[in-house]
Amino acid sequence: MKYASALLLLFVCGCSKEAPKPAAAAPSSSVDLSPTAMKNASVEVVPARLVKLDRVIEAPGKLTWNEDLTVSVGAIATGKIVHVYSRVGDTVKNQQVLARMHTHDVHDTKALLRQANAEKARAFSALEQAKRNEDRMRRLLELKSISQSQLEQATIDRKFAEAALLKAHADVDKEIQHLEETLEISAGVKEDEEHDHKHNEDEELVPVKASASGVVVSRKISPGAVVNLGDETFTITDNSSLWCIANFPESSLSSLRNGMNLEVEVRAFPGRNFPARITRLGDTLDPNTRTLMVRAEIKSQGVLKPEMLTMVRLRVAGVPAIVIPESAVQNVEGKQTVFVETASGKFLPRVVEVQIQDGQAIVATGLKEGERVASNGSYFLKSQLLREAIQ
Repeated sequence: MKYASALLLLFVCGCSKEAPKPAAAAPSSSVDLSPTAMKNASVEVVPARLVKLDRVIEAPGKLTWNEDLTVSVGAIATGKIVHVYSRVGDTVKNQQVLARMHTHDVHDTKALLRQANAEKARAFSALEQAKRNEDRMRRLLELKSISQSQLEQATIDRKFAEAALLKAHADVDKEIQHLEETLEISAGVKEDEEHDHKHNEDEELVPVKASASGVVVSRKISPGAVVNLGDETFTITDNSSLWCIANFPESSLSSLRNGMNLEVEVRAFPGRNFPARITRLGDTLDPNTRTLMVRAEIKSQGVLKPEMLTMVRLRVAGVPAIVIPESAVQNVEGKQTVFVETASGKFLPRVVEVQIQDGQAIVATGLKEGERVASNGSYFLKSQLLREAIQ
């Protein structure tokens, strides 16, 4: 019932001091009554009043994970999963090892690192040789045994050797960085590693680490599975906060703002309202349902779960609305109709859209402020209208 009572107020939106939307065609011509007939029928005429009402806008919704607090853990190399340590529902910490995988990238990088180290040693020796040759050429030039151009060539050779050594250092650093920072494998090489087949194989398994603290909500790998670079392996979220995605009617757009507070009710806890706050309004309307997607952030409080269906309420105070007595509205040929007084004793039937609440009719379309309608006695006017229609 409380959902129904709240929905009664949805028709308030769009009512203001501006002219109403065009009403549907009236079922027939006007009804004329003499003063005596109006008195005998107890016809009372009242003006349509513009008042301010508190309004509750309701919208269906659903809870989802808070994507701002949800991270995907991707594979940093192509390889085969060897160990899996975490499962869905586990609470993990940032940088915790969730799994380990074997990848040829480790062996390839170590081979490149050995080559880079060898090239660095060669470049270092070449530079030392170039320095010694430059010094010798300088002494020979002092003895006038060589020309100036020969010394200059030795200097050029020394500079080339220095550049080669710098490049060799950069190549070594690049392979170490890839090995230690990307693959998170120690770049240290044992002197007897190539001959030692009993070293710990796990030392060459690439760890799959959590990129944030939270709860594992998805695991897409198992031991033996082959993954490619970038494949999603785990999804982790901070489940203390959720998103509520609701679809508000188009008529409520003028009342919606970022940062507004909402009330959320779920079926699992009827009667209990959970506070939420609007964080984003959709950019476009759904063309089929004429609704706007609204995203709100809500604390889970240890009981709310993703995929729960919700009823979201926005309370708006002091909304302008045109109201008339409930007794002024009659059903004529299946349409909500009021009788508007156009002159003394002259009533013109007009189709309106109203919602009944607490003995008064809240007008959505068909009337504007100040127009006079028959309240008591409107049923008599309906009878007269129908009688004239069949004559």
